[in-house]
Amino acid sequence: MIELALPAGTIKEAIAAFRAGADDVYFGMKDFSARKGAGNFSEEDLSRIRRYSIENGKKIYITINTLIDDSDFPRLYETLKMIDQYGCDGIIVQDLGVARIIRKDFPTLPLHGSTQLAVHTVSGVKALQELGFERVVLSRELNLDEIKAIRKACPDVELKVFIHGALCYGFSGLCMASHCITGRSANEGSCAQICRSWFRDEETGKRYYPFSLEDLDAGNLVRELMDIGIDSLKVEGRLKGPEYVDAVTRYYRAIIDGHDSAPYHHAVSVSFQRKAGPGFLLPLNPGHNKITTGPYPGHRGERIGRVLDQRGRKMLVESKRRIKQYDGLMVLLPDKGLLTPYRFSAKITEALDNRAILMLPDDEKIEKGTDLYMISDSALNMKAINENELPLMKRSFKAIIVINPGSITVSAGGLKKEYEMAIEPSEKSAEKSISTIFSQSGEYSIQLSPITAENESGMENCYINPSQLKKARRDFLAELSSAQADTREYIPVSGESESIALPQRYRLDGERTPWNMEGRVIDGRTYFSFPAVRYNEEEVFEEMEAKAKNADNPIIGLNNIGDLIFAEKHPEYSYFADIYLYLPNRESAKLLKKRIPSLIGGYLWLERNSYEEPWPFKPTIVNGYVPPLFISRSCYRHDGLGLDCRGCTRHNTFHAEQNGRHYVIFADNCTTIVREEREHKRHTVQSQS
Repeated sequence: MIELALPAGTIKEAIAAFRAGADDVYFGMKDFSARKGAGNFSEEDLSRIRRYSIENGKKIYITINTLIDDSDFPRLYETLKMIDQYGCDGIIVQDLGVARIIRKDFPTLPLHGSTQLAVHTVSGVKALQELGFERVVLSRELNLDEIKAIRKACPDVELKVFIHGALCYGFSGLCMASHCITGRSANEGSCAQICRSWFRDEETGKRYYPFSLEDLDAGNLVRELMDIGIDSLKVEGRLKGPEYVDAVTRYYRAIIDGHDSAPYHHAVSVSFQRKAGPGFLLPLNPGHNKITTGPYPGHRGERIGRVLDQRGRKMLVESKRRIKQYDGLMVLLPDKGLLTPYRFSAKITEALDNRAILMLPDDEKIEKGTDLYMISDSALNMKAINENELPLMKRSFKAIIVINPGSITVSAGGLKKEYEMAIEPSEKSAEKSISTIFSQSGEYSIQLSPITAENESGMENCYINPSQLKKARRDFLAELSSAQADTREYIPVSGESESIALPQRYRLDGERTPWNMEGRVIDGRTYFSFPAVRYNEEEVFEEMEAKAKNADNPIIGLNNIGDLIFAEKHPEYSYFADIYLYLPNRESAKLLKKRIPSLIGGYLWLERNSYEEPWPFKPTIVNGYVPPLFISRSCYRHDGLGLDCRGCTRHNTFHAEQNGRHYVIFADNCTTIVREEREHKRHTVQSQS
């Protein structure tokens, strides 16, 4: 049975998802989550939701899907120890160094490949499978035919596909716009969402939102994904609230179960949805509908009607849906070629059939015929969720408590302690009191259960002061907790192998791409670089085989996890980790070096300018190189500018500006690469000199 996976920014969303019918939820802990803006989970939250999931047959997946610095590994290790204590059904990982640590030290935690790894080919899936990943979250840029081909070629690994929520303009994991423009790293959970801001086309002078993609709504395609044999369907939205999670869960639950989903779609629309469609799941053939949001990139809700007239603050509207007091409404007003939202709460002064007179908060002038949107429905407000109602999950230890003359002996988890205390004759048995008091665990993450109490005091029945028993319980639980504590510590990798210093990275760029398949001869070596994005992988591998075979002293740059398959097949060549096969830490370097013994170099991750010794091989620091902002499957010419596909040369160059910064945009064969213009010119001049 296919899984329905929902996002949980906090435990409240997790509870809402499970109660609405989700099979599993995914969430981040307080650290190392690609959604720093979400509330994320504390250890107590994890304890509660883990127990709930086990008792209710649900699953939880934890995201550690950022790139990690070497200095953060001791802290990461403590997080993994905590997760290991409670258990989970999968750890969603981007950083290969994190994957190495989990496989080595936490083998019971299943590895899932994050969409941040940009896996969109058969070899990418197979490479992760060879590295011990049980499930792969495919890139959101794939269409149904490509997903089907991957499923057929990789039948024995679990595949997960996004079906709903926001779409990034650039391939996840490869987007550098936030880092380049604001210094905030998307790969460390701080994306500034540059794609949702406006740019000015330098040829027309008009402002656009050319990189703001529509939201994904794959409701009409879910049955096809089920027929393909996808294991899990994933909804985006860890920054959304419980109402969103509840609505989307019910919508897709109905579709999966074969029920009518129409009654739920309104709730989905008003909880949060931009202009929406199938995204990349349907092939983007020439003339396809634009998959960008157009002149307004925000929440649209549901279009319910239009403005008929306005007199002062009173506005007459016509609506296909009954408007209620305090519903959230919106109209979009023209603003220098774009649209600006004017939002207000419904205050109805008069209503009749499908018309209503609304009182606006001010005298904003709204033209007749303007579309009216409902962006929240007052009838859909959820009852507050109290997460503290969920009991904590605690490790249980079978305990035997023996009543001796003048003492009790407590044994559990390999620990045995004797406590002196007054044992007095009584008409009632002390066994029940002992079991009740020692079954309580308070703040401790462990508990004694089941408890067997044995009376060997020589008295038929006896009495023990409860305060003495409670003191003994606290002491025993403290010592047992200490004895059971996970004392493992992170041990950094050691050793260093042969490596070379790579040339300045700009020298390896292609004319229009940050990689090259043609070869660059530098200091007696011929440098090649695999494309980080490709949809005809077999042809790319065949081309590289032919080029490398005829090159002098070739060395090949690996830019995607799938390139490991090529390198394993051709050990006769030397390799280096290129800028998109990230080397953020020495653990990732160790993994790659062990997998590819002929790996003799690598570029340090673009967002790092220093590293800690020792490394398996010394990385080359990328000095002064500015990478593309976006690498996208969305065609800037058609989707961004709205130009007709007829007459397209399939190789186009455009220019845009934003806040004084100028960008050059290459749209080649419907793939878009966006770079800062001055940096592209500088790299081009330097590489040719």
